[in-house]
Amino acid sequence: MIESKPKISVFTTCKNGGRFLRETLDSIFNQTFQDFEIVLVDGASTDNTLEILEEYKDEPRLRWISEPDNDANEGFQKALRMTQGEYIMCCPVSDGYLSRNWFQKCVDVLKNDHEVSLVYGLPQLIMEDGSLGKVEYSEFFTNSPPQKMDFFPYWLATFFHYPELNYCVRTNIFKKMFPEANSNESFNKTNPFKKFLYNFNVSGYLPYFLPIVACFGRLHSDSRNKAFAESNINTTNLYISDVIEYRNEVLSGRTKHLFRDGKSNVIKTIQPHELRDYRRKVLMYRLTRNNYLGYVDKLNLNYWKAKFSLIRKVKKGILKIIKIFE
Repeated sequence: MIESKPKISVFTTCKNGGRFLRETLDSIFNQTFQDFEIVLVDGASTDNTLEILEEYKDEPRLRWISEPDNDANEGFQKALRMTQGEYIMCCPVSDGYLSRNWFQKCVDVLKNDHEVSLVYGLPQLIMEDGSLGKVEYSEFFTNSPPQKMDFFPYWLATFFHYPELNYCVRTNIFKKMFPEANSNESFNKTNPFKKFLYNFNVSGYLPYFLPIVACFGRLHSDSRNKAFAESNINTTNLYISDVIEYRNEVLSGRTKHLFRDGKSNVIKTIQPHELRDYRRKVLMYRLTRNNYLGYVDKLNLNYWKAKFSLIRKVKKGILKIIKIFE
């Protein structure tokens, strides 16, 4: 029997996704860690979705409703309100989990490290016919992103966003940082998940990366990414603009950035004497790491690359002169 309050809540939405529904649900039920619930909000599907959901009627860990809604985001908000778990994950129907141990790995990190509020891994693309595609961010296998507090300057430099298909977050923090359903801000309504990760990082919560291919994200003709491609571009531009604005505020010293643990307690504040080191880290990440949104901001990186190259040449020349006079 599942406890009244499960450890993990997986919430999702669906509309006419019957052809992928079993695969998504089974990828969750096949996890080695079994203390979870699935909360599914169906947008009044007219295909075989409801018939498939009825097949799981004896499974107490699956709770679902079916009613009309305006879009997937409205469904996500409904599902989110129904969740009861200590940790939370989102898995859209048509996607699923590749690692059967993923839930256990996330719980282990969050249980044993109270500073961490979010755990994420790697997603892999899957085609409409079920064939696997590339692993996103595969360079992380050999060059991992910084962890916890060290991730912050990396985020300021690259705008990196955690793969929303697999991250596991402390529920109290997720619900606090996720935009409210009645928000009038277009960014919040159009892409609340991207606004969540902005709020999460600005508020100083800490992530932890696991080098595991955790999930698959399916590319198909009915996918939300295609339907909302234009709005995703708009919200991406808003997201980048907001990150750059916050970066300028922090690195100039006008805003003090606070780091928080999993209970929202402040555990560190960036001090004025640390800003020079943060500016250096941000610049180096911008020079050496990929920008994960394919965006180049106002700083002319070629100028800085040339400047650093000149500095190295001058340094080598000085060392040669010193050796001559030794």
